[in-house]
Amino acid sequence: MSSFFRYFMTSASDRHSRWAPCDVLRANHISYIHWYEDALRHYGSKTIVFFLYLIVDSVNDAETCLRSAGWTPATLPKYSPQYYDPAIDEQTVLVFGDDPEAVVILLSADPWPGVGVSSSESAGDCAPCPYPTLSKLYNALAQRSLDTDCDAFRCYLNLQLAYLYLHCAELASPDFVLTLPEDIRQYHLDWASETLCIQAPQTIQHEREVRERARRGDWVLMYQGSAEVGGLKIDREYEAALLARVSAKAGVTQTERT
Repeated sequence: MSSFFRYFMTSASDRHSRWAPCDVLRANHISYIHWYEDALRHYGSKTIVFFLYLIVDSVNDAETCLRSAGWTPATLPKYSPQYYDPAIDEQTVLVFGDDPEAVVILLSADPWPGVGVSSSESAGDCAPCPYPTLSKLYNALAQRSLDTDCDAFRCYLNLQLAYLYLHCAELASPDFVLTLPEDIRQYHLDWASETLCIQAPQTIQHEREVRERARRGDWVLMYQGSAEVGGLKIDREYEAALLARVSAKAGVTQTERT
């Protein structure tokens, strides 16, 4: 049975579930890719899943399709994380009725390097897996983190990457770096080495320069990290001293309680 008929034969309570937008898009042959937390969960992350984010080739086409099926324009809560760069990204928020589970956010594929959503592929029952490959997911998040000048957006992207490093064993494999585009390989190695403050302006500038050199073919990978030639190093001595003070204070507090 096609996705189109499965969608309209389900009950109203099931039909407008969190995944209902996917059913509607597939039924209308509009391809999409799961993004953010759903993509992280697909690769083993234990992060909490929030709203449904979908990357599409044409936000306008996907929005028109969903609105014809009953979705209406909406806004995200005021204090939602900065999921996009306001200066660049096209983002559309839709909801079905007042059901918080029926919120979908559509993002254009254009600003995400290497994440094309082929509209020529079948979007029916034989559609390809609607998740990016791990290397494409990593590359897109990392490239955008270096590209953006929006600090809030970069913080969110780096949080996504941190979840991948925390829970996805493939990133720890020495072979993973070879699956990435050459210009982002050192960035991965620097993350994995845990030697640089990734969010620091000095490190961002350093990583941008490394990426540019890699694109020119003028960079040799430093597998133990590139902290010796640029960026802001993590001060391990300070970290150890701070941890010791916190532990000592916790010990005193516990003694006082007993």
